[in-house]
Order: sequence, then structure tokens, then C-alpha cells
Amino acid sequence: MKKVWIGVLFFWLLIHPVYANEKVEVIFSKCVDGDTAKFILNDEEITARFLAVDTPETVHPTKEVEPFGKEASNYTCEKLTNASKIVLEYDDGSDKKDKYDRHLVWVFYDDHFLQKELIEQGYAKIAYIYGDYVYTDELKQVESIARQKKIGLWSDYVEEEKIEEYTVTFSYDGKTKTVKVNEGEVVSPISNPKKTDYQFLGWYQEDELYDFSLPVTSDLTLIAKFEKIEDSVPIYIYAIAIIVFVLVIATNYKNSRRKLKTKVKNRWKKKLLKK
Repeated sequence: MKKVWIGVLFFWLLIHPVYANEKVEVIFSKCVDGDTAKFILNDEEITARFLAVDTPETVHPTKEVEPFGKEASNYTCEKLTNASKIVLEYDDGSDKKDKYDRHLVWVFYDDHFLQKELIEQGYAKIAYIYGDYVYTDELKQVESIARQKKIGLWSDYVEEEKIEEYTVTFSYDGKTKTVKVNEGEVVSPISNPKKTDYQFLGWYQEDELYDFSLPVTSDLTLIAKFEKIEDSVPIYIYAIAIIVFVLVIATNYKNSRRKLKTKVKNRWKKKLLKK
């Protein structure tokens, strides 16, 4: 009878094989970010990418530091640095390494499940599921609770948009004045500069008159342009000249009339004397 039961058990195992994920104990080596770290395995340093989770970027070559990225990185680093025992577990439903030669693993430190804690804290979300992983269902439940409680990544956090500020430099007659302007806003011209014997023409950017209705999108230098005023006779000089001219004409007219009267009178006197 005993042999029969052994045979049945052997047959059941053939039909339903029991998979045991490979586990290795490692020594912590170096922090990388929230979902990546370096360990010593068999006297060799390896890079481990935490399976099935994604934390905000902190060291990406083309991305800025994302919200909660530093918190996730600090949490992972602090836990692994102070751990007495660290075990990496490979999942039979996943490739052992990714295309970057990083080990894809579940991470346990002092019997704590690191991926689960990162999701509980709101520092990570479930991502990169390419198979039937052993702990996926457990992590989904944890993530659902974090979403409901709006913890970390699931909070109403809104990153403030960084507004670029530019400098507009007004240059005139060897002097300068700078004005700070936010990107997309317009700059108002400063008071028109004055230069003796010159007329102010306007503010120019290179050789073109600057349009102050345009939004500022970079640092600017605006140069004041002047035109020399031609020498001219003040209008009061013309007025005086006209008055003098009129007086001269009037005086000459009076003198001419007086001379004419005298001449006519003398002629009449001579005529009367002859008679």
C-alpha cells in the first residue's frame, strides 16, 4: 500500500511540478536609486533591478529628478545599508537578467520585502510585468491601498512649473540698465534717454526697431539710437527779421514821400516866382 501511495505522489509531481524560485544571499555594495542597487555575489559586484516596480527617476541621463524620487532613493539606500542580511530572489516567471545585464530580482532585507514597502510608502508603482510573477497579486493589493489613501505618488502633488527668467539690457550713451522679465511676458521700455543736440529714434535690437509687444523668450540687449539735430535759426530770429524789414520799408516809404512833397513844393514855388 505504501508503494502505491509513493507511486501516486510521484505521478502527481510529474503532472504538477513544484517550482522553487532561486534565492541567493548577497552583500550590499552601493546605492543607485529607488529601484536599483549594487551587491556582491560570489565575490563579484552585480547590479540588481528590483522586479515589477518602478520608482521616480533621480539619476536618469536625460530626465530631471522626479517628485518623490529622492525619497524613494533614500529609503532604499537606508534600508539596504543598515540591513544585517539581504536575500535576492529570482522569479521563475521572469528572465534572470535584462538587456542591460542587470539581475531582475525580488529583494528581502532582514525578512522584510523591499518592493512591498516601497509601494506601501507611495515611493513606487507596479510596472514592467512581463509574466506570471509570484508576488504580483500581493503587490497589487498594497498599491490599491496606497492609491486610496493618496500616499506619495498617488497624492495630489503637482510639481511647480519652473518659470525661466531673462535679462533685458537697455544700452544708451555709454550707460546700461537691466530689467528682469519672466519668459513669455513683454518688457516695457524705460524712459526715453536724452542726448544733447541729438533726437532719440527708439530702441533697436541689432539693426531693427524693437517691437515691445513681442513676448521675451531670451536675454536681450536693446540699444538706443539717436539722430543729430541740424543747426537751425530759432523762430524768434525770423520774427525779428520780419519786423525789422517792415520797419525799414515803412521808414523808407515815409522818407520817400517827404522828399517827393518837398520836391513838388519847390517846383511850385519856382513857377510862382517866374510869374
